[in-house]
Amino acid sequence: MDYRIKDLPESEQPRQKLQDHGVDSLTEAELLSLIIRTGTEGKNVEELSSEILSSYHISSLADRKLEELKQFRGISDVKASQVLAVGELSRRMKNEPRQKIDCLSDLEALVQDMKYLETEELRLFLLSSGNEVLGKHTFEGRVDSVNFSYREIFREAVRSNAAAVIMAHNHPSGYSRPTEKDVKTTKQMIELGEKLDVTLLDHVIVGEDVSSMRRSNRLEFGD
Repeated sequence: MDYRIKDLPESEQPRQKLQDHGVDSLTEAELLSLIIRTGTEGKNVEELSSEILSSYHISSLADRKLEELKQFRGISDVKASQVLAVGELSRRMKNEPRQKIDCLSDLEALVQDMKYLETEELRLFLLSSGNEVLGKHTFEGRVDSVNFSYREIFREAVRSNAAAVIMAHNHPSGYSRPTEKDVKTTKQMIELGEKLDVTLLDHVIVGEDVSSMRRSNRLEFGD
């Protein structure tokens, strides 16, 4: 008899925990449980996952052989293959070079398409301390505005463990100079970022041209 994830109390099921609290709330054993899915007689899937991780560090799973994983009671050819595949995907993602934003021209290349949008959009670029792009988040708006909260901005930064962020939003009118509202919003973002140790490096406005608020020297951005 296999002991499946659904046999665990609902509050302890990794899938339910993920839905309620986000994927970053799961332990390594719980994440592995979602891959393996079933345990074996006398051992539920989370216990089986914990047993594997007590023998092998999660970062070394891709280096294991099929037979090594099959030594665990309850791990079949299929399950061992799934674990190896996930480990290899993780390794390849780590080795893949990340895009960097080192200067304004790098950023301009990433926002050129915003010139042709018919509604406003805010793009948030999440950066490491070395200016590597860890991720991107988009806030969609209307013809003349885009709504977002400071909390949403910094929540995305914290989730990605970002050291810095860059904001970019478009003006469908084609006018690329920042409005007074843009300046006020950016000033507040700089101040909040300083408190949270997340640096706002720039805020660019995309119209017919791309206008950098950092380059305009109207505000003092972090380094």
